[in-house]
Amino acid sequence: MSKEVSAVEQVSQMSSETHVDLSEDQVVEYLRENSDFFIRQEDLLADLSLPHESGKAISLLERQVTILRNRGIEARQKLNNLLENARNNDQLFDTTRNLVLALLRAKNITEIADVTQDQLSNQTNIDACEIILVAYPEINVSQSVRTESLEKLKRDFDDVFRLKRTHCGAMTENQIDYLFPTGNPKIRSTALCPVICNSEVLALLAFGNTQENYFNVNLDTLFLDFIGRVVGAVLDKQLIASSN
Repeated sequence: MSKEVSAVEQVSQMSSETHVDLSEDQVVEYLRENSDFFIRQEDLLADLSLPHESGKAISLLERQVTILRNRGIEARQKLNNLLENARNNDQLFDTTRNLVLALLRAKNITEIADVTQDQLSNQTNIDACEIILVAYPEINVSQSVRTESLEKLKRDFDDVFRLKRTHCGAMTENQIDYLFPTGNPKIRSTALCPVICNSEVLALLAFGNTQENYFNVNLDTLFLDFIGRVVGAVLDKQLIASSN
């Protein structure tokens, strides 16, 4: 079996032959394996220049400094993104923990609805929050809690019932006015989350933001879907107790 020849040896062999063109990849590989090449070839380094966006020629050293500076900027941006994601995750954890603890203390369906709306309304980037319960026969709530027939909710928000997951995207002005009847502040984007237990939609959670397209189809809705299922599990338990 022949021994594999390294890129450095290939370059050495080819350099001894006349009229042999080296490929770009071979040159790159050679320089990578000989990082001190330009240290040993100072005269060559002095003769090299690279075109700049301004049209002026710059030295190889200047170009290297520019590349390293840009890489440093990219690294800082990535670090800042990681830190921002960590802060967001901490906030989501706190929100979930506080909501779950408050729901566990709720004694009836009215308290479940009030606690859910109060806890989520105080979150950053949520300018409005509404919960609308499906008016099942066994439901017994205060008049302050919004209820609506299953038929109307299915008709007006078919995508949420069909997909059984949070829907972010454009809604008609009539739909927004229905979800957020106070009209203050003016909501320009919405996220509509189904409250689910055992594949049955028990309520709708509506989130509003005054910034247009804040809630959009590319938004990760994993957290909102989880909240919908947590509220659904607690709500279902109270509905069963009310029917007995």
